[in-house]
Amino acid sequence: MILLYVKLGKSIEFPLNNKTNFLNSVLVPLYREKSTIRETFEQVRFLKNLNQGSLTLKDTKIMSTNIFSGKNIHGFGYVEQFFVMLSLGIFLVTKIKNIKLKKNFLNLVKTLIVDFNTRNSPKLTVRFHKRNFKKIIHIFDSLPERKVIIDWEFDKLIFLNLLK
Repeated sequence: MILLYVKLGKSIEFPLNNKTNFLNSVLVPLYREKSTIRETFEQVRFLKNLNQGSLTLKDTKIMSTNIFSGKNIHGFGYVEQFFVMLSLGIFLVTKIKNIKLKKNFLNLVKTLIVDFNTRNSPKLTVRFHKRNFKKIIHIFDSLPERKVIIDWEFDKLIFLNLLK
């Protein structure tokens, strides 16, 4: 199964649960079929490990009962950003050789986890930690360890865009 989240450029009118709704975004589980072609980012090692990629849908049928919207996906983008931040933090901790920086990065990851497990919403947790994760991306970018990451420049741009 592929979980597809789409933020729509403009709202669409959609009949759902016996009433008409206007959707700004949708979350759709897609099951493997011939009309669904998934391509991973082969050249980008880190994103490949996150199992992300692009998806081509050609005449793929999506049942309206499989579309989640509104309250069912409220905050999905923030939860996704949290897991990207968590994965990035752990990945960078494993790559850094400087003990002091490694401890600082690890503390940032631990704080992110603690904050996620508190009563704060994922939105507030992500918003609170974005600046720190942008900083560690820039710090890592200045280290010699970044040279072992194939296509780091491309990955860096993706991470910074995800953390906007």
